[in-house]
Amino acid sequence: MRELTYQELEMVRGRGLLGEFAADGGAIGTVVGGIATNTFKGAVRGGGAGAVLGAAYGVGYAVGSGLYDMIS
Repeated sequence: MRELTYQELEMVRGRGLLGEFAADGGAIGTVVGGIATNTFKGAVRGGGAGAVLGAAYGVGYAVGSGLYDMIS
């Protein structure tokens, strides 16, 4: 079994970013939504919105990083 090259390591490392950003956004949205509305319903809505925004940020980050790597 051979060692991975630097490019292969970068490809593997970037695969979990979307899930990590979505999870972090969902956690932050849950806390903010719960505090802002003081209801469980607000926490759920805030968590959903945070997860969607986090996932969108993760997609943008991955695409931007890929384009930057292609250009440089």
